[in-house]
Amino acid sequence: MKKKTWSLSFIKKIGDRFSHIIMGIEIFLAALIIVAVVIGAIALIVSTVQKGVVEQIIDYDNFQNILSYLLILIIGLELSIMLIRHQPSNIVDVMIYATARKMLIYSTDMVEGLIGVISIGVLFIIKVSLHKVDMDVDNPENN
Repeated sequence: MKKKTWSLSFIKKIGDRFSHIIMGIEIFLAALIIVAVVIGAIALIVSTVQKGVVEQIIDYDNFQNILSYLLILIIGLELSIMLIRHQPSNIVDVMIYATARKMLIYSTDMVEGLIGVISIGVLFIIKVSLHKVDMDVDNPENN
């Protein structure tokens, strides 16, 4: 009987160590994403200033490219938050931003736009319900 208990605790210790290693890798990857986003933001600012801010914003195609790039940077930041915090609402945030980017940048017909709006609405409802569940768990006195 003692041998089984020892092996279970040994397996639990190994599992805990792997869990810590994986968490460390996730934090490292999140840091890499943050560094890439900062570099990308600086590059976007420099290129926009060099080409002329007003010219970049007035021209529709240039503005669409800037908006697309900014939304990619935001998605990168949300992805890094998702890797660090491990909360379901963070996954929903990434999905909302990715859907919004797809809708704003690549959507060309009305049906795609409608599907995008419905998708964002459903994701928002999911996020609100997850937030409500978190509040109920944190504050059991309200039940």
